[in-house]
Amino acid sequence: YLECAILSTLALLIVFLNAEDGVLNFVGLKTSQMEEFNPFLNKLKPESVLFLKLLLSGLLYYVIYKNGLKRFGRKLKILLWIVVLLYTGVIILHLFWLIPYLF
Repeated sequence: YLECAILSTLALLIVFLNAEDGVLNFVGLKTSQMEEFNPFLNKLKPESVLFLKLLLSGLLYYVIYKNGLKRFGRKLKILLWIVVLLYTGVIILHLFWLIPYLF
């Protein structure tokens, strides 16, 4: 049970970080404080990037609670930790441009 709870918590953290990334991208793109470097997203309008990020967050949330994560085991746990660390780094990078913009 604890293993499943850890996987669910990590996956939900990714949902939150992805949604936060979408919101910060939207703010940064609309205020011209940043550029989108993702080659799949840099051709889209900021509103479309935000919609896509929130849609993907919603889909991941649905998958977590519809199908569960217990059956994926240790490999998924490692992958989720890597994604959480990478997304945390992305959010920190966003904060570098956001904090000076706010103050």
